[in-house]
Amino acid sequence: MIVIAMQASVKDPHRGQFTEGTGRPCASCHAKMPRADDNYRAAARMEKMATDLSKGLLARYGGITCFSCHRGGGPGHGYAHPLPLNRSAVRALLSEWPANAKTATETVRLRMDEYSVSLGVKCDFCHTPTDWTLDAKPPMATTRAMEALMKEFQKYFDFANAAAFTCFTCHQGATKVLRQPDRR
Repeated sequence: MIVIAMQASVKDPHRGQFTEGTGRPCASCHAKMPRADDNYRAAARMEKMATDLSKGLLARYGGITCFSCHRGGGPGHGYAHPLPLNRSAVRALLSEWPANAKTATETVRLRMDEYSVSLGVKCDFCHTPTDWTLDAKPPMATTRAMEALMKEFQKYFDFANAAAFTCFTCHQGATKVLRQPDRR
């Protein structure tokens, strides 16, 4: 039994962090094949990002792991990248705004709709329907912290790749970010 446990740790010194987190085999980064070196460098950058953010801005929220964004490669485990935000779903919400909140600019409304799709919530999750400008609910403070987080991605990725990060990258339609697969 001890020999088997030692072999498992030798096979994957990352303890499943990358293989479970991204749904990719070890060979994606460690084999002598095209793009393996690129994958290795990208994984190292992402590991540093996840560690730094989990110890910093995200510490009070429980941090993130590879699984938080990659979800084990997504449905069917075929995706190397996190699922993108459905921009059509965001635009579709523009017509659903309450009459007393439609005075917001389209830019603000699109951003709020992005939050709604990303977290799977309605406006009243963060806002008080009788006065949309109030900062009374706790999710509003969390949103402000997460806005600061979005600026951090540029430290780890060039601007074009950093701009692809949205709330949906980690939340994927849920208020709580998953950190590991559901093993039920």
